[in-house]
Amino acid sequence: MMKQQEINVTIRRAKKEDMAQVFKMIKALAEFEKLEHTVTLDAVTLEKDGFENENPAFTCLVAELSDGYIVGYALYYTSYSTWLGRSIFLEDLYVQPAYRKNGIGTQLFLAVAKIAHETSSKRMDFHVLSWNPAGDFYKRLGAVDMTVHEKWHHFRMDETCLNRLFSPDPNVS
Repeated sequence: MMKQQEINVTIRRAKKEDMAQVFKMIKALAEFEKLEHTVTLDAVTLEKDGFENENPAFTCLVAELSDGYIVGYALYYTSYSTWLGRSIFLEDLYVQPAYRKNGIGTQLFLAVAKIAHETSSKRMDFHVLSWNPAGDFYKRLGAVDMTVHEKWHHFRMDETCLNRLFSPDPNVS
């Protein structure tokens, strides 16, 4: 088995001025996942939510080439388990297609996993679409598919559902 060649990148904490590049990759990830129609935020919102708050909504790591070009990112936040305490939820991990298979995704993933190991209850959760080949990558690193292993299902109430729940008019959908 051939070892993949690594491209030299620096994994670092994102800065506010990185959010324009990160947002482009968020849109590319949404397109890959066939969910681009669901992206409603923009780079300004990322800047505000991640950098202009006393309690930022997320932390972002970036993979940066020596010329300052960002080729990947990992966005995560602290969540809470009533059984274990603080944990990390990895919302996104993305590497631009031209830079994949070079160890960059592994470096980003391990950087977030190390943060989870050092600062939380030693747990990191994340979602993977059933058809995404990245699931095999995570399994090789030791991740467990909770849908299979513990029969957990992930549910969501979107804006339409919440509006329906709290609308004074029961006929609003």
